[in-house]
Amino acid sequence: MKLKLLLLSILFISSLCFAQDNSIKIGIAPHSSTRVILQSHQDLKLFLEKYFKRPVNILTAKNFSEFTKRSNMGTYYDLILTSPNLAVLAQRLGGYTPLMTYKKGLSTIILATNKDILESKKLPLHVIGLDPVSFPTLDAQDWLAKKGFKDGEKINYTYTSATDSSISILLNNNADMIIISLPNYIKLITKRNKDLVHVIYQSKPKPSRIYLARDTDNISLEEWKIALDTFSKSPEGKRHLEVTKLEDFKKIEEKDLNNLDSIVDETMKRLYK
Repeated sequence: MKLKLLLLSILFISSLCFAQDNSIKIGIAPHSSTRVILQSHQDLKLFLEKYFKRPVNILTAKNFSEFTKRSNMGTYYDLILTSPNLAVLAQRLGGYTPLMTYKKGLSTIILATNKDILESKKLPLHVIGLDPVSFPTLDAQDWLAKKGFKDGEKINYTYTSATDSSISILLNNNADMIIISLPNYIKLITKRNKDLVHVIYQSKPKPSRIYLARDTDNISLEEWKIALDTFSKSPEGKRHLEVTKLEDFKKIEEKDLNNLDSIVDETMKRLYK
C-alpha cells in the first residue's frame, strides 16, 4: 500500500512538472499594475489555452527595464506584448518577430493639477514617469526638453511601477506632472477626478503595443501567426478590445518599425548604461 501511494505521488509530481514545462509564457510589459494587466489580458489567456490546449501563464516584471532585459534574452517568454521601442530591441536582440498590433495608436499624455505648470517659477518641477525606457516617458521627456525643460535643470524625474499609483501621487500634490499613455488615461481617470487634472501635452498617435513571437520547439512562428489572427476575430478578442479601449487589431511587419531608430538608441543607452 505504501509503495503504491509512493508511486502515485511520484506520478502526480511528475505530471505537475510536465504541466509547468508545457505552459505557454506570455510576457506583457508593465504598463499598469499587475492586477490590471492580469484582468485586461484574461481573454487572451483563455483563448490561447483553448487554442493550443496548454496552460498559459501571463507574466510581467516590476518595471520596463527588467522586462526588456528578459525579452532581449529570447528565451524567457514565448509571446511578448510590448511598446514599439522595446519591440525593436526584442526583435534585434531576442530574435522575436512582430506579428500584430492595434489600429488605434497610443498617444502620450502629460497631466498636471495646475494648467499653467510650465510657467511656474518654482523650479525644478517634479515629474513622474513609468520607467526611463517606457515609450510614453521617452516621448514626453523629448517634448519637455524641446520646451527647455531638461532633466536635472528645470525638471527632475522619478519613476513608479504603475500608472494608477502615479495618478494618486499627482492628486495628492506629491508631483507637479505625470506621464501616462492615452489608454491608461481613459481607463484610470474617473469622472470624479477628471475635472481635477489638466492635459499639458497630448502627442499625435504613435505606434501601439506590439505582439511578437519566435519559433520554439513547441510552437512555430507560423502557428503563432495563425493563432493571433484567429484571436483577433474571436469573441475573446472582441472582449479584449472592449476592456483595453484599443478598438481593433491589425497585422504588422518588421519594416513597420524601421522609423524608431532615435528612440531605440536612447532606450539602449538607458538600458545598458
